[in-house]
Amino acid sequence: MPAAARKKATFWSEPIGKVELQRAAVVPSGTTILDAVKEMKYNQIGCVLVVDAAGGLLGLLSNGDLMHEFVGSTLPGETPVDTIMTKEPFTGTPALTVQEALEIFHTEPFRHMPILRGGKVEGILSIRGLMAFISEHLPLEVMNLPPDSSLIAARTSGE
Repeated sequence: MPAAARKKATFWSEPIGKVELQRAAVVPSGTTILDAVKEMKYNQIGCVLVVDAAGGLLGLLSNGDLMHEFVGSTLPGETPVDTIMTKEPFTGTPALTVQEALEIFHTEPFRHMPILRGGKVEGILSIRGLMAFISEHLPLEVMNLPPDSSLIAARTSGE
């Protein structure tokens, strides 16, 4: 097998454990929505993981959950995060491949996936982090391709 073909095959089959994961922001079950948002802001991350007393993953609170379930609602900020979190979120393991992770993000409606090792949170894989990893491994020729001029709109949207 030529070296270029090996590199291509190897790249997509790399385990997600080689992708830099975000450190997980974690809050215990029962934390208020406002405290969970503070944790998200402090950690500069788009989600927090909600865990039980033993550290087991119960759910995930994302920016999307906040926008769809909290903003504009009558829920007070002191409401427990468990009320609006995504329960039993989709998770992966470090053995998940780059290709499998990309397919998951393409077909599922989320941007953050907890990565678990032996049932314990190892970190968060974000679509942004995955795309950064992929772009670092694409050949320079692909990264420098000019845009397809046939895809440029003839006029500005809304005109």
